[in-house]
Amino acid sequence: MSEKPAVTADGYGTNTKPVPGTTGQVNGHALGGKFVTMHGRRYADCPCGRRPSLTDRGNLRRHKPPKQ
Repeated sequence: MSEKPAVTADGYGTNTKPVPGTTGQVNGHALGGKFVTMHGRRYADCPCGRRPSLTDRGNLRRHKPPKQ
């Protein structure tokens, strides 16, 4: 069983490194006009279980881990 990533006092995760090999880019045009704002965004898996988007430097954006 893996350890949960650390969480700050306001509930946000402290992990900024994505899981290796899980980075992907969304093709919003293929999803339809409703999702065109997502086009070109890069997402990656976090060890906490979420799939937040990435910053320009390849780090995970600030996000809250899923509640369990």
